[in-house]
Amino acid sequence: MAEYIPEIHQATLPNGLTLLGVEYDRVPWLSLTFMAKRGAEADPPGKGGVADWTADFLTLGTETRSQLQLAADIEARGASLSARGGWDATLVSLEGLAEDLPELMATLAEVVQTPAFPEDEFPMLKERRRAELAHLLDDPREFANRRFTRLLLGNSPYGHPLSGDLESLEAIRLQDLQDFYHREFAPGESTLVVVGMAPFARMREEAEKSWAAWSGGGPASPPYTQVPEGLRAPGLYLVDRADLTQSEIRLGHLGLPRSHPDYYPLRLVNYILGEGGFSSRLMTRIRSDLGCTYGIRSSFNFRRAPGPFVVSTFTPAAQTGLVVKEIKAVMQEVKEGGITAQELAEAQSYYVGHFPLGLETPRGIGSRVVSMDLYNLGPDYLKRHRERIQEVTLAAAQDAALKHLQPDSLVALVVGPASQCAADLKALGTLEIVSGN
Repeated sequence: MAEYIPEIHQATLPNGLTLLGVEYDRVPWLSLTFMAKRGAEADPPGKGGVADWTADFLTLGTETRSQLQLAADIEARGASLSARGGWDATLVSLEGLAEDLPELMATLAEVVQTPAFPEDEFPMLKERRRAELAHLLDDPREFANRRFTRLLLGNSPYGHPLSGDLESLEAIRLQDLQDFYHREFAPGESTLVVVGMAPFARMREEAEKSWAAWSGGGPASPPYTQVPEGLRAPGLYLVDRADLTQSEIRLGHLGLPRSHPDYYPLRLVNYILGEGGFSSRLMTRIRSDLGCTYGIRSSFNFRRAPGPFVVSTFTPAAQTGLVVKEIKAVMQEVKEGGITAQELAEAQSYYVGHFPLGLETPRGIGSRVVSMDLYNLGPDYLKRHRERIQEVTLAAAQDAALKHLQPDSLVALVVGPASQCAADLKALGTLEIVSGN
């Protein structure tokens, strides 16, 4: 079967809203996504979670339909509505049958343009989120992820969990959600992505009916693109959890923005380092050779501004010091010793082969188009993505590893029992005990 790389059509509505459409005729289905190009990085200080809460609240009814009516009407068409706040964007999506394009377009417009923000739902949403957070914090892995984010990034716009924490939960008011919506949901800073079995001319016609007159809010917050200040100094940090038998380990440093020219070589380097499953260097050393963990991975979080690079794993508490030491050693080897031609070829083969899997459904295509637009990757992004991966030379990959891996500047967080791991950690350098809050 010939490879499917969709054509992306574009139009700008009179109010400045960008419309991106993809005609997809393999299934009679449509995926519609509205994207406001501001997300959790625009949360007010001390109120992390506002963007995600706002997205959640948009599904709880409109000025003309209650939550129950809205849900019943959407379900009656076999459609589904979802919303979430992410880093750099807030998304509202509606999927359904292609024959229902006018109704789906009108419903999504109603949800985005005329949310009710019902006061009586706010206490229930807060209680549900409180319960969800309490459950998450009982999981040592999720606790370590959240604590590491705050430790590394501090008070920067990326320095809090997407869904907020218990402190911000108590600080957030309904007015904060309304203010975020009225400020950030502005047509000129938003995009509507439609993918499915319909001609683009019809997508545009229906979009103009439902969206062209919307004036929205604004002015939106300036896009966050700068390097964050006030980062935690490199070093070893420990949250003492005497109740644990295993240590959760997170090591990292600041990474790169999505727009950086080294994006492609660094993604390949990271696959070799720790994202390539059992073929990665970290998995080979820490699991296969040393038997210290069942799983370990590294990731660069490429966002509009530089996001974090993180290595995540867990190990029996007595082996904590060894694992931290070996992670740094593997990073140093990749940085200074470079990578092999075979490793690069395997990484390229994986990404080239995996890429089409994201283009098999309207939702998958829509997700790629959203990222393309959010990060200004250019209209030829989908067509040239695999080519750009294949163009990466061994020299370029080795240069990216040398420039962007920082094993000597890691912030290392351990969540585990100090009685079993503190001594070995102190042997690696100065250890600071930090609170679990």
